[in-house]
Formats: sequence, structure tokens, C-alpha cells
Amino acid sequence: MLEKIGLYAWTIRYMKPEQVFWRVGKRLGLKCALKGSRPVRGTAPRQVVALPELDFDPVFLQRFDAEALMADRVTFLHETEAFAWDEPWKRPERAALWNFNLHYFEFLHPLVRRYLETGDEKFLRKTEQTIRGWMQQNPQSGGGDGWAAYTLSLRLTNWLAFYASLGNRLDEAFRKDMEESMYAQYVYLSGHLEKDILGNHYFENLKALVLCALFFGDADALPVYLAAFRAECREEILPDGMHFERSPMYHKIVLEGLLRVAVSLRAANMPDAELERLAGKMLTAACSMEQGLARTPLFNDSGDNVAKSLNALRRCAGQHLHLVPEYRASFPDSGFYIFTNHAWKLIVDAGAAGPDYIPGHAHCDAMSFELYRNGQPVLVNCGTYAYQCAERHWFRSTEAHNTVQIAGTEQSEIWSVFRLARRSKTQVLELRENGLRMEMTDYKGNRIQRDIRLEADALYIQDHAPGKQLQSRLHSINDINIESNATLLRGEAMYAPEYGLRQTIQQITAVGDGTVKLTIPLK
Repeated sequence: MLEKIGLYAWTIRYMKPEQVFWRVGKRLGLKCALKGSRPVRGTAPRQVVALPELDFDPVFLQRFDAEALMADRVTFLHETEAFAWDEPWKRPERAALWNFNLHYFEFLHPLVRRYLETGDEKFLRKTEQTIRGWMQQNPQSGGGDGWAAYTLSLRLTNWLAFYASLGNRLDEAFRKDMEESMYAQYVYLSGHLEKDILGNHYFENLKALVLCALFFGDADALPVYLAAFRAECREEILPDGMHFERSPMYHKIVLEGLLRVAVSLRAANMPDAELERLAGKMLTAACSMEQGLARTPLFNDSGDNVAKSLNALRRCAGQHLHLVPEYRASFPDSGFYIFTNHAWKLIVDAGAAGPDYIPGHAHCDAMSFELYRNGQPVLVNCGTYAYQCAERHWFRSTEAHNTVQIAGTEQSEIWSVFRLARRSKTQVLELRENGLRMEMTDYKGNRIQRDIRLEADALYIQDHAPGKQLQSRLHSINDINIESNATLLRGEAMYAPEYGLRQTIQQITAVGDGTVKLTIPLK
């Protein structure tokens, strides 16, 4: 209880006065629009539309080996386990995120794909075995990871997608049992929304409720859930189209959820112009940032093996909603700016750590950047290895990003796995066609200006804080030439381009007093 009171205090500390009542009320469960809403099952379920562009995204399917699944071996986050579906659905020796992934049921889709391609019934029977195994081993009375609101939300979404693809091919008895389980999960989720966490978790809860209300023909609850979902989208999607947690990965996850709801509403003859407009803005932001790149940019908590691919999202948005992204280089609300010069693409983060009341996925990456050549990463942030691990603090630290700090001071005060206390603030001082000048104030009040520009011959960086010792870091995939007025210290750093995958790359630290200049020749 004391921890919750502390969180509410931080919420109030970092919010605008007019937001306090609404957001704190939401945390405490006082949002009247949802209070008392109880799902009601209609007379005939309505099938949610199948979205093969998302569920059978080739990049997504590569995460799972269908033959390994047939042999009862599962792999999440680069960690493989033998798993019999009639045993307890938990591996105590694995991290919480691994166990959560087990309950998401994303692994259904490669099995479904193989069945549709080959017609071999063994793949269909395996999907039924896994679902029955979950139902038998995870009763509601037992609680556990399977009944956490977040896993419920993702599992319901994946079961609905599975049903949409195979509903008329499923055994009647199995289909009936599955529908009963889904309905019980729907009812439970409606009373256990993650208003204590909010952000992408609350978004996933509301998304699942809307999809389930459509599926079960719940005409009374649907308008209530849909109104709450719209309101959450307005809050989480910034005016420039970026997701407010400033993670390119979570941006794509939220965009996928928004597309699923918008397309399902269209299929039910209930098109929602506002949701489709927001999906278009998110698509433009995602395509502008990631188009042509070999991987997801690593700002805040991001990695490559979690969200659907940009191509899959773009195909789905175009096919079902006729959305066409427009390229933009400036995203002032989230603080991302994009600069290009022939083969080179530079993405700079000049924004806030994240929304004031949800710092869980934020890193100390203010004024950081990533540099790509022909889509391949050259200078990188170090990514996110895992959430529950000894290295979590380091991956969120200033040192793990292409940015600058004063005498070892973190930009923001890191607390625990999903906490930031006092935070840095960043403002753009001058925006130019080939770069920008910005200023960051760290949580102790130190101010640093950074000027970064992408020229035809080189990337130029200048960090300036009179009378202060500066440490400016670069993380390089390959050997690079660097010219500097400061002392250059070379070493190694951890690099996680995907969750659960850890590599070693070069870390160059420029140490100097007052002003540090860095020049990276472009070849």
C-alpha cells in the first residue's frame, strides 16, 4: 500500500494540474465509464476478421520453429525449453518475461500457417493440444501468470486470430470449450484492468475487451469499451503520431492493436474514422523512422524480436484501411528528428524520457542518436537485453547510449526495473536541414548543449558545458575513424539488438573539459 501511495505521489509531482484528477482517479479505479460494466454474451458470436498480413508476417514467424513446436520445444527470447502442454505452465528458473511469453500463444500462428499450407492435420491437432493444455493447467482459481491482465489481453487477441483463421475447421466440442474459456477470460479481464500501470498495458486490456465484445456480440458493453479505447488512444498517441512511451518497438505493438480494432470495426459495419486517422498518423511515424532500416531503432526499451515487422503493419494498413504513409523528418512532440544524406540516415532523440507518469520503458538516452548506412546500423544505442536481469540497470544507463554526461552523472535517476525518479529535460534550440542544436538538463541540474549535424563528408558532434568534465560516448558495430579534441578511450560494451540476445561491440568514450568535439568521417 505504501508503494502505491508513493507512486501516486510521483504521478502528481510530474503532471500538469489539470491532469491530476483524471489520471489519479483512473489509477484508483474511479473512472465511472467502466465501473460496473459487465460483459454479456450475445446469442451468436461474431467472428473477428482474420489478418494474415499480421499473423503470418514472415519476419514474425521466423521467431518460432514449427517442427520444434511439434516436438514440444518452445523458444522465447532466444531461450529454448522442452515443454509438455499438460504440465504446469511455468518455468521458475526462467525470467518473468519468458513465462509471460509462454501464455501469449503467439506460437499458434506458425502452426496454423503450416496447416493451411500443407493440409496436414497434425499441425491443427497440435494447436488444439496446446489450447486444451492451457485450459486444463490454468484454472481461474489458481491465478498465476496466465491470469495476469496483460497475458490475458494478448492471449485473447491471439486466440481470436486463431479462431478467425480456423473456426470452421475446428472440432465442434473443442470449439465450444474454447469459446467458454475465452468468455470466462473476457469476464475476468473486464474486472482486472491495469489501471495501476496504464500505458501500453491498459491499451492492450481495452483492445482485448473491444475485440471480445465484437466476438461475443456484447452490444451493451461494446460502446463503453470502445469509448474508453478511443480515449486511451488519444492520450497515448502524440500529435506527431508517435506513441507516448517513445519506444519504436512499443509504437509498432500499439499500432498493431489499433489496426486490429479498426479493421474489426469495419468488418462489423462500424467503421471508426477517429481510430483510422490515428492509425494513419502512427503508420507515418513508424515508416518515417524505420523505412529502409535493417532493424528497429533502439531508443528506450526496444528490440527486434517482439513487434510485428514494419512491412507487415504497412501491408495490413493498406489492404484493409487504405492507409498510405507520408514521409516526415520532424516529430517535435516526441522529440525524434531524422536526417538523411545519400546512403546515410541519422535519427536523433531530443525528447522527454517518456510520459510523466509512466517511466517504465524509459532509458537515459536524451540527445542520443543512431546512424545507419544503406539501412545497416553503424553507431547504435545498446538496446534492451531483458527486464528481469542483473544487466537491466546498465542497459538503461547513460553509458549505454550515444550521448553525453557530466562526470559520470546519470541523465535521469534510475530506480529499480521499471522506475525513473528525477528526470532529465531536453529542448531543441535550433533545428536545421542537416542537424540540430539542443540542450539537456540532467536530474542534478547540470546543463549540456549538443550540436549534431550530418554533412556529406562527416557526422559532426559538439558537446558543450563550461567548466564541466564531459564524457561523450559512441557505440560502433564495426571499426570507425574518429577525430576529436578530447581524450579517446576505447573499450567494449554489451549490445542487445533483440531481447535475450547479447553481443559485444566497441565503445568509444571521449573525455574532455568544457567542450568535446567529435568528427566521424563518412565513407
